[in-house]
Amino acid sequence: MAEFTYNIMHSSTQQTPSFANHGLHPKFDIQGVHKIVNPTVGNRTMWLVDVQTQLISNLEETQRQYKENVDEHWKEQP
Repeated sequence: MAEFTYNIMHSSTQQTPSFANHGLHPKFDIQGVHKIVNPTVGNRTMWLVDVQTQLISNLEETQRQYKENVDEHWKEQP
C-alpha cells in the first residue's frame, strides 16, 4: 500500500514515479484483471523514450520557473 500512496503526481515532472520508471500508473482494481495488452518491445521502447522526453521537458520548464523566481527576488549583496 505504501507504493500506491507514494505514487502521487510530482510537481516537477508532472508524472507519478511509477509512470516515470515503468510507463504505467499502478491500479488497484477489485473488479478483476482487464484485458492485458502486450505491445512489441520496439513499440514499448519508443513509447518509454517519449515518456522520458516529456519528463525532461517538464523538468527543464520547472528549472526555468525556479530560475525566474530566484532572479526576481535576487538582490545585490552589500
